[in-house]
Amino acid sequence: MTEMKQLLKAIISNPLQHARWLNTLSLMENCGAKLIAKSEHPTMVPKEILKHAAEEFRHAYFFKAQIEHVMAGGLKTYQLNELLGGLYSAQYLNRLNLGVSRFLTEKKINGSKLKEYSYLLVTYAIEIRAEKIYPIYQSILKEMGSKISILNIIRDEKHHLEEILSELEKSPASEWLVDVSLLEEKQFLKWKNSIELENECFENSCA
Repeated sequence: MTEMKQLLKAIISNPLQHARWLNTLSLMENCGAKLIAKSEHPTMVPKEILKHAAEEFRHAYFFKAQIEHVMAGGLKTYQLNELLGGLYSAQYLNRLNLGVSRFLTEKKINGSKLKEYSYLLVTYAIEIRAEKIYPIYQSILKEMGSKISILNIIRDEKHHLEEILSELEKSPASEWLVDVSLLEEKQFLKWKNSIELENECFENSCA
């Protein structure tokens, strides 16, 4: 993840780009919370799912609130010009969810099981990615002496991953973890490349 660290350092060094990065994380956490809510069974809703959704919404608010620390006035919306990665950020989770659903459909999974397995596998892939990205971001914030710290969010995401792995241990969906990780990796690389190109254009226009 050396490339990601270099990219984040470049982004965080500029207040506007850092603000867009925070806004992008806020968007993704918000999308994650809505995806959890959308996947809920009409009546069978354990407290763990409610807790997870609530924490994702809280993370979305946290990242949005931190923008004020790096740019006066903040960013008010999730419009593409206020994000990094444009459509790749806005559609990241939906594209991943669609890819996983198609994969499961090819495996003859349908109905309520399709919804259940998609939730488990997409959430797993997202939490694995968060486990890789957030510590890198935190280390850079610390190096730069930023007032922002995401240690609490890292702790929450660790618990989320533990919970989802516990659920997967009891589910047949666990046999497809590698497949779903590969699907997510493709989405991630497209997203990262989009941010790299966008940041290069920003730096060149500001030079």
